[in-house]
Amino acid sequence: MGLDKGPVRVTIEQRFCYSPFPDKIAMSQKITVLALVLFMLVPFAAQAQTDADKSDESAQAQPQEPAKIVITPHRAIYNMTLGTVKNGSNISDVSGKMFFEWNDVCNGWAVQQHLELKISYSEGDETEISSAVVTWESKDGKNYNFNVRRITNEKETENYRGKATMEDQAGKVAYSIPKDKTMELPPGTIFPSLHTEFIIKKALAGEKLFTSKVFDGSDEEGLADVSSFIGPLQHEFQSTEMNPSLRDSALLKNPGWNVRLAFFKIKSETGEPDYEMNMSLLTNGVAKSMHIDYGDFSVTGVLESLEELPSPGC
Repeated sequence: MGLDKGPVRVTIEQRFCYSPFPDKIAMSQKITVLALVLFMLVPFAAQAQTDADKSDESAQAQPQEPAKIVITPHRAIYNMTLGTVKNGSNISDVSGKMFFEWNDVCNGWAVQQHLELKISYSEGDETEISSAVVTWESKDGKNYNFNVRRITNEKETENYRGKATMEDQAGKVAYSIPKDKTMELPPGTIFPSLHTEFIIKKALAGEKLFTSKVFDGSDEEGLADVSSFIGPLQHEFQSTEMNPSLRDSALLKNPGWNVRLAFFKIKSETGEPDYEMNMSLLTNGVAKSMHIDYGDFSVTGVLESLEELPSPGC
């Protein structure tokens, strides 16, 4: 991924397009979109503690019904910092906060995500980014509403709003912003929350790899092939950078997996992902940490605050 002047490939959470923006704005778009990647994953919780405790005895155990996916609404804030930088990159620093809130609204999952970032460049320039993503997805995975807005240096750079539906064979998207824009979704397309559910279900079943077409509406195309790589179940995650006040949090006591996501442009000719993301995903749906690899540099997100939200009681 180059940082030369001119059009660059912009990866939008799971989307890919060629951007007319100067490379620094395009890079800021890439970072704000990848913030949404995390929140494709963290909404769902799995009632998996019992299964985790019995994982070492699975060879002797009788076949069991798949573990039930249980939702744990929560609010989290992550501290975002620059991870690694490769030689030749003009990125000198990245800092900011990522706010996420997930709620059960009875008929669906409501997610709000806000990101504030400052990107510093070696030549002395800085870019300030603000993004807001608000979505609702029905619990049957057939309906999805999205509202995405990004601001770079106090100027709006992207705004997408619309509704998507999936039927048995295929789906469609109707945008209100841009006005009158429509698109067709191929068979098998899923929305972000259902994708999260798939990850946890397959992790609980011991599966290590699967690929899905996922639509989130976060850019012009809004669609990508996402390959999910799931590591072994871990009963304890160590995090030396996490806020010390969270070390005794009951929400962080669950086991979990290291999950790696690779995002590919639809019909990609290179066979290489446009970007990848690693995260520590607990069985209760909390993402303890994340590492986002853009190629020339990476960004790390560390949990700063976490609280459980009340269930709606529906």
